[in-house]
Amino acid sequence: MFETVIKVENLSKRYRLGETHRGAHSFRDRVSSLFKGGGRQEDPGSIWALKDVSFEVRRGEVLGDIGKNGAGKSTLLKILSRITTPTAGSAW
Repeated sequence: MFETVIKVENLSKRYRLGETHRGAHSFRDRVSSLFKGGGRQEDPGSIWALKDVSFEVRRGEVLGDIGKNGAGKSTLLKILSRITTPTAGSAW
């Protein structure tokens, strides 16, 4: 059997539109947003670059990353190379 060299499980990445990264929010802000329902609704100011992607590549296999503009190809490669972190799921 060939060993698995890349494994992606339930990988998702969401970007917030029109917002720059300002570091971590305070604990108070996070708790407050939970009570306001901030963690329960779909954010209308965001876009999913990847949503629930799963696959594995075994030694010797060749994988092509093809798709339309905005399909998440570059985002997937950035996550696999550890340039960015996923919103959910894992990749190793």
